[in-house]
Amino acid sequence: MKNSKGLESKGYGKTDEDFEDAEALGVLKDNYRLNTTGTDDDVAIDIQDALRREMSLSLVIDNIEVSVEGEIVTLSGEVYREAEKMTAGDIAVIFAGEDKVNNYLRIINYES
Repeated sequence: MKNSKGLESKGYGKTDEDFEDAEALGVLKDNYRLNTTGTDDDVAIDIQDALRREMSLSLVIDNIEVSVEGEIVTLSGEVYREAEKMTAGDIAVIFAGEDKVNNYLRIINYES
């Protein structure tokens, strides 16, 4: 394949899939601000911001409390479904790491 200068391309072109992957990573990066100081308070704010942006948590976000002490994240409060608890925990893990999150969210029955 020749480019606009008449030189042959070595197959280094981007595919549609490459652009989709790059776009998805860009959206993910934009959704979370980078924690510049790394203090416990900043980590808690970052996690709370990320939880607020997650649409599947919109009905329960006001019920979720995030605290960070000594780099250990604790989620407490009440949610309506196991999926909400898992999503909140997964988001906290992004910021703190797998072994640094205590997910104490309780699942309560709720009538629609």
